[in-house]
Amino acid sequence: MSKSLKPLVILLIAAVAGAACQVKKSSNPLSPSVAGPIPGVSITTPRAASPAPGARIAVDQQPILLTVDNAATSGVRPISYRFEVANDAAFADVIVRQGSVGPDPAGRTSYTMPAVLPTDRTYYWRALAEDGANTGSFSAPSAFTVFTPIVIGEPSFVSPADGAVVTTLTPKLTFANVTRSGPVGTIQYLVLLYADAVSQAGLVNVWSVAEGAGGQTSFDIPTGSVVAGGRTYYWVVQATDGTNHGPFSAPQSFKSPASAPTTPTPTPTPAPGGGGGTPSDFGSLGPVTIVGGSPDVSGFAVTSRITTLRFSPGNIHLRHTKTGQWPGVDIGGALQEATLWVFFRISGRWYATGAERWRPGQTDKALSAPSAIGPGWFYNNNWAPMTNYVPRPGEQVGFMVVAGSTRVDNRTPVRERSAILMIPFPADGTTASFP
Repeated sequence: MSKSLKPLVILLIAAVAGAACQVKKSSNPLSPSVAGPIPGVSITTPRAASPAPGARIAVDQQPILLTVDNAATSGVRPISYRFEVANDAAFADVIVRQGSVGPDPAGRTSYTMPAVLPTDRTYYWRALAEDGANTGSFSAPSAFTVFTPIVIGEPSFVSPADGAVVTTLTPKLTFANVTRSGPVGTIQYLVLLYADAVSQAGLVNVWSVAEGAGGQTSFDIPTGSVVAGGRTYYWVVQATDGTNHGPFSAPQSFKSPASAPTTPTPTPTPAPGGGGGTPSDFGSLGPVTIVGGSPDVSGFAVTSRITTLRFSPGNIHLRHTKTGQWPGVDIGGALQEATLWVFFRISGRWYATGAERWRPGQTDKALSAPSAIGPGWFYNNNWAPMTNYVPRPGEQVGFMVVAGSTRVDNRTPVRERSAILMIPFPADGTTASFP
């Protein structure tokens, strides 16, 4: 080939190559091989619909379905969706990436995860829309947690047999430890004892019992609870870890001995200063300052009175005429029926606050000693000047019961309370009962 023909050949080859390139990159916007992105086309961001932010998904409710509200495009090309799931909010550790998910014409598009995710972990997901030439923006990361549900079983009875006649006034109740699954905390059992019938009126007492070893738990009914010969008592048990609660057992009955020995009622030792407790109310105290975030309950209807307030080493026992009758309120998964209030006179002025919440029908709480009330119940400056205050033995203090949860909140399904019971403050190490 002559030197004069070489430039012409090179130009011809270049022209042919250019024509070939034009065939591969079509200008048709609907062509699968369109050159992109196409100017002027915008694709909106799909909205994450479910799981909702912060959703908790039980491990057995998998595989998980991710759903978005459809995006929109200003172009003519059909769009599809790309889903991503990661272990972190920055999506540095993506564990699932799935594109080409076709849109649902109904307006919401879903993608089912291909596998079950490990439990008790938090995951993040997002989605975008794309048309093969143009790509929209990812939706904001949305978190969900896969968890193992906590399931606490129903207690089953071991002894005494249902309907059996026991031989003592302090019978031992034994039941099998409950089954449980998931991250359960330390199990305690609530043992409820009823006389004659399982009803609020028949409730004798409620005890909290630590779980026993060896698959069973036993509890000796304290002296004074079973008092009548030949009488039928019923007991039920519920397991709880303080936050999660299992179902109550079916009632089990036993009969006290036919000829029960007479048990003398112990005479409580009064606190120094004397006095058996007297009913009072806000008006007779003069100005009362309420602290600690408790609401002003002075205007609540007085529908109850404290019938027993007993301090003994390690325990405080409370009964009032509406015990078990006020509706419970849910506080973090646990029902509370009432709040015990305390009144202290400090530097010549009365201060009051909600002190301890009580569950429906509950009559006993652990209290190491009366002197522990101030430091144990009013432990920071939110309760000043009641914080850490310890009355002298014999000093007049007040106690009152208010419906609902009114310690640091105001969740009162009924605006009812008891009168204030004024008592001389008990000395540590003694047993004192009022009124």
